[in-house]
Amino acid sequence: MSESRLRNQAGGSLSALGEAVSNAVCACIIAYCVVSFFAGQAGLLAYRDMKSSIAQMNERLTVLSERNAALSDLRSALASNSDRMVREARDIGYLRPNEKMVIFSAGAGGAGDNEALRDIEPLRAGSSTGLPDRMIKILAAMTGLAVLFASLLMTALPKHQHKLKEAADRG
Repeated sequence: MSESRLRNQAGGSLSALGEAVSNAVCACIIAYCVVSFFAGQAGLLAYRDMKSSIAQMNERLTVLSERNAALSDLRSALASNSDRMVREARDIGYLRPNEKMVIFSAGAGGAGDNEALRDIEPLRAGSSTGLPDRMIKILAAMTGLAVLFASLLMTALPKHQHKLKEAADRG
């Protein structure tokens, strides 16, 4: 082979490698942007989950506001009626000095409201269900590597097929 032909082949290989690397970098950037947009911590899926959390918080706010209003009314009623205040205090376990309490049954009145509130699990504000940024970067890098190998394979196949065709023409 002549020296110029070797230079052309080397230049062609470098050009193909540069094009493959360029394709891989572009694919990596595009994959990162697309995955971040849909599944990232500030993406569409996380946004949908956040809207659901806001709806749950609004429902809880309504329930707690109603409970707060009921307790406020009860406080006002107890402040104006001392006999009722004594009964309510006894219902929740307060005793006068030197008194002893005897409980015959476990069914105490008024405990159902408190149990309903205890069952409500607190919602965490600011937590995202999206993929962490590190995971998105790994996925984008894997996509870039796949595109790099595919590009190198696609540039090598035509040369290999051309050599096979030349060998078949000779034989």
